Amino acid sequence: MGLTRERIVDAAYAVLDEQGLSGLSMRRVAQDLDVRPGALYYHVANKQELLAEVAARILDGMPVAADARRGACDLRDALRRVRDGAEVVSFVLAFRPEGLAPSRAFPGLFADRLPAREARWAARTLVHYVLGAVAEEQNRTELVRTGIVADEPGRADEADEAFGFGLDAVLHGLGRG
Repeated sequence: MGLTRERIVDAAYAVLDEQGLSGLSMRRVAQDLDVRPGALYYHVANKQELLAEVAARILDGMPVAADARRGACDLRDALRRVRDGAEVVSFVLAFRPEGLAPSRAFPGLFADRLPAREARWAARTLVHYVLGAVAEEQNRTELVRTGIVADEPGRADEADEAFGFGLDAVLHGLGRG
């Protein structure tokens, strides 16, 4: 089977899920595909482009939300499915803000109450809250995985409650609570 962009993204996604963002390199992806690193650059220009494709894959299949609360919960679920998902998506949003689904869809969730510019800001605020909450959860998971901190029973339930509390606060502040 020949090397394709899709195979490269599949391999990068697998490395990310297995080793996290710190273990994801072009060299590692090439090794997993049994090719030289230079062969990847025929299909993807650089690591940033590859990360943009991986971020799109992380968010792929996220339903179009009818309201901001559902959208935030769906985004959280998508990010939590892959190791360091929040970090990857956050990075890609920094250089391709309009390239990912939440940046395109979430402003519409606020369009009925806010002017277009403020609806974009509200959407961005909501996305940043979700990214921060999930990044904290994923960092904690990594600390437990490496034995730096002990796992605490019930912590996941508390994280869900804390996320809901914070989401209520953000939505209330945006006039959606």
